[in-house]
Amino acid sequence: MVDVVPFKGLRYNTEMTGPFNQVIAPPYDVISPAVQDELYEINPYNIVRLILNRETPEDTESSNRYTRSAKLYQQWISEKVLTQDNEACFYIYQQEYDFEGTRKHRIGVLARVRLEDFSQGNICPHEFTLAKAKQDRLALLHACKANFSPIFGLYSDPEKISDKIFEEITKNSALAEIADQGIVHRFWKSSDPSVSQTLTDLFKEKKIVIADGHHRYETALDYYKANRDNVPDSAYVMMFLTNLESECLTVYPIHRMIKTPVPFDLAKFLKDAESYFDVQPLSLGQKSRDTDIKRALEKEGNRSGTFCAYIGNGEAYLLKVKNPDAILPMLASEESPMLKALDVAQLHTLAINTLLKIDTRAPDKQQFISYQVDRAETVKRIDSGEFDLAFFLNSTPVADVRRLAESGVRLPQKATYFYPKLLSGLVINPLKI
Repeated sequence: MVDVVPFKGLRYNTEMTGPFNQVIAPPYDVISPAVQDELYEINPYNIVRLILNRETPEDTESSNRYTRSAKLYQQWISEKVLTQDNEACFYIYQQEYDFEGTRKHRIGVLARVRLEDFSQGNICPHEFTLAKAKQDRLALLHACKANFSPIFGLYSDPEKISDKIFEEITKNSALAEIADQGIVHRFWKSSDPSVSQTLTDLFKEKKIVIADGHHRYETALDYYKANRDNVPDSAYVMMFLTNLESECLTVYPIHRMIKTPVPFDLAKFLKDAESYFDVQPLSLGQKSRDTDIKRALEKEGNRSGTFCAYIGNGEAYLLKVKNPDAILPMLASEESPMLKALDVAQLHTLAINTLLKIDTRAPDKQQFISYQVDRAETVKRIDSGEFDLAFFLNSTPVADVRRLAESGVRLPQKATYFYPKLLSGLVINPLKI
């Protein structure tokens, strides 16, 4: 049983802060240093100061980015920059965006969800996490004792009962409407006890698949287990939940940029790759390398296990897995044979783990791989010599994510990029101490 409940959220007092669009931010893990600077400049109350405070050379164990976030957080509460709703609410969140010429609407609810171990089978992860990111988010949670950004969860509601409830709420005036980079974000709240009870009852029989925010979920669970006696309110974490059946989900692939542990030997890599892949040189245009890579992969889209290895300066190779079963003896004892059907599992097992000797499950090996959604940026960074090569791949179908997650199977880190990202700063879940 999944326990989903309303909560008394902290929200920005825009009479003090100015326009809502000046205080929100993307999730912390997609904020580059340049974007961080922009958010700092746009408004002194921007949520970036809480979710990703600046580091300084003077930082110590007792005075650092996390303690600064905590101090600001408490200051903003005391100064009424952040004010708490008097009644427990479900917060409805809608995003309107374009995808390949089609206008899409994604709608869901921001709520508290009771934390539980994945082994119970109700909250289902779909990918592994990175050790460094978990340490970072745990330090912030310890300092601030609040959820500033929602975890992104998916559930199945074929009858679309929940969607009808959300749509009824959206007939009221929105608390906020924010246009940002081609995406329109709208936000409402409902404190109606009957609506709250209906939604809580509806979710009791659901499973939740984590789409984004695995690090924050695992961090919140670890924090609760260590602090349940002192912070009982930490039993819940803030999540955004949207219906898998509403046909509003967009998933982009996340490409891999590799800096090999030893000097990269292209000739050896290509020779060794022939043991597992059909290797074909790929012709790329001088000014359209990223587009040509996308087209080549899309052409092979129905064939599982096809990747592009980009070496730089226009040199690329199409890699097609010869035999998906080849990964089976290479899987760890806890890994499922079901992984053989997934591109990203084939790529990691055969190319990254076996050929390049980078086991991304090992924390000390994670430094050799970086992740990038933008194809043009990936090409640019390989051409610059910053990385030795990149692997481009097609996106993982949502149906596969759901099937494997509900079966207890986890994909490699950064297997999916659900678009658009959720804003941070719409509402905060404070933990009572």
